Amino acid sequence: MSCQEEFLNVKSDMSIAAPSKISDYQALLDNSTAVMNIASPHALIMVGDEEYYISSGAWHGVPVNNNGLQQKNAYIWADDVYEQEEGVDWDNAYHRILYANIVLDGLSRLTPSDSEIKEWNNAHGSALFFRAWNYYILAQAFCKPFDERAVENLGLPLRLDADVTVKVERSSLRQTYDRIIGDLLEAIRFLPDRPGISMKPSKAAAYALLAKIHLLMDQYDEALRYADMTLTIKGELVDYNELDASRTYPFTADYGQSNPEIIFYNWTSNFTIMNRLRMNVSEELLALYGESDLRRNLFFTEGTDGNTFFRGSYTGGGGYFAGLGTSEILLIRAECLARQEKTDEALSALQRLGENRHLKGQFKMKRDLNADAVLRMILDERRRELAFRGVRWEDLRRLNKDKRFAVTISRQIDERVYRLLPNDVKYVWPIPDNVIRLGGIEQNIR
Repeated sequence: MSCQEEFLNVKSDMSIAAPSKISDYQALLDNSTAVMNIASPHALIMVGDEEYYISSGAWHGVPVNNNGLQQKNAYIWADDVYEQEEGVDWDNAYHRILYANIVLDGLSRLTPSDSEIKEWNNAHGSALFFRAWNYYILAQAFCKPFDERAVENLGLPLRLDADVTVKVERSSLRQTYDRIIGDLLEAIRFLPDRPGISMKPSKAAAYALLAKIHLLMDQYDEALRYADMTLTIKGELVDYNELDASRTYPFTADYGQSNPEIIFYNWTSNFTIMNRLRMNVSEELLALYGESDLRRNLFFTEGTDGNTFFRGSYTGGGGYFAGLGTSEILLIRAECLARQEKTDEALSALQRLGENRHLKGQFKMKRDLNADAVLRMILDERRRELAFRGVRWEDLRRLNKDKRFAVTISRQIDERVYRLLPNDVKYVWPIPDNVIRLGGIEQNIR
């Protein structure tokens, strides 16, 4: 009450000034380690999948502060996941979408000079990619799997400008995917082929995400086309024979700069329920690795409690790499070829990956297999190669539609057994309670 109006018009610090230049907007997108590339919205996806389990005692001992309660509930696919906690995945993703929209709105009001065109293009394309990336992951958590015939399926609230006061209803799932694909296709026009650093978007990253999208949409011709376009730009693989399994973390913690496989570097926070003291890697997953497979010792190690936990993230330390890498795109290429019954080409892709993942000279590829057998090999290889990258949930959702690959996940806490059946409605996580209350949007069936 004692302030005069002119006091309130003075900014206390120039750092809180509104962005007005292209460099200001690029700086928002370059806030990589605090906003744009960290805390990827994979918590529910990874906590709820089948790659690990914990004991009843460990489950009861998970602290319920710092979002531990929703992790405990996600582990058993509970009806009420949040119990009034804020939804971390939802909030983090829409935080980044807001940044992207601020950049897109701001750039639309600027007319770049000839010397600024490249800078404007990069910021514009990067914002489109970040928006598409976050909507893609949200769709895997909070929407049903894509089905061309199910036009009534609900998608996401698509915020396309920075005005947070605008009320936005849920789109259809088709509209959500159209927006993601549209953003990526536009981004490709403006982005460089390869980024200067792996936390920045690029054409290769946009092509890679398009390959993932078309794979889960069962559009194998398109998925193969974008996989090939990605690998033409960036197709390097790491030879795991050159890594040191005696290190605590075999991969270097440098935000992916020394790892030539990384197309786009994105990582999650640490999940309390999945720390090295609680985690037991699934015995079924461990059994997939053969004796010559270097990933068994590079990815996993024994904990102090006799448990086996995952330590092979491309982050080289805490959290989980949940970005885009060439090995995943190579496996998409192989799967698409197998589904087209081009088995020799599919096996060649597997051969290239296997030679870089097994002891020198010990990888033997089976030949003269039919398309179904090759496809099964590729899907097993996806489990081995992409363990703990947030990909398994996506695979479960899309593959459960095929009876050959449908999976039931079981977990036991004390005397009670919880099961997640193929195509269960619980493969779609509930939207956070506060979002439903404040936004008035339709909740997912649970």
